Amino acid sequence: MEQETPPAQPLTKKERRALKRAEKQEQRSQEKSKKGIKKMALWGFCILAIVGIIGSFFVFGPKGKTPEPDLSKPITDEGRTHVSEGTRVEYNSNPPTSGNHWPIPLSDGIYDTEKPDEALVHSLEHGRVWVSYKSSIPEQTKKALKELLKRYNGTILTVRSANDTDIALAAWNRLDAFDLNPDGTFNEQRVIDFINRWRNKGPEFVPGMGGGKTYE
Repeated sequence: MEQETPPAQPLTKKERRALKRAEKQEQRSQEKSKKGIKKMALWGFCILAIVGIIGSFFVFGPKGKTPEPDLSKPITDEGRTHVSEGTRVEYNSNPPTSGNHWPIPLSDGIYDTEKPDEALVHSLEHGRVWVSYKSSIPEQTKKALKELLKRYNGTILTVRSANDTDIALAAWNRLDAFDLNPDGTFNEQRVIDFINRWRNKGPEFVPGMGGGKTYE
């Protein structure tokens, strides 16, 4: 003869409260676990995305125009000795790219007037790129040069009547000089490539505006 199972006794208030607490604790644990899984999945996605971007960079390289052939030429280093301001110096290139120079460089910027070579050579020593042009070039070309140079720190634009060509690009021991196209335009990419190749390649690195003065 089978023994009958006694009927379940109703839970007391204390037991019901304890059961509800246990259920809530279990629910919180499940929610916390779900949040942890989502967070780990998000971090995993971010890591994969970063790895993919870095991998694409090394495989395909930075986006943008491919640099044109370097048309600049090396210029023999003439040293970097300071001479008293006002002293005139003769250089081995036109415009100069190294040599004796004044103690205070020309500040970075765009100038509508000529500035002393001896101050600019000091700027080149600090890694600047100096773009100069003859005053006789068309006004539209001057405007284009100014708009272009505004986009690049560590550069100087000046008029220079002594240039052999319409435009000259100078950095420390490096020079590129050329005339305008027949229609008065010039190859902007040639200027951009020179800046990217030779800016901050001088013997000294000076951040910001390069110190100096404007020699008004």
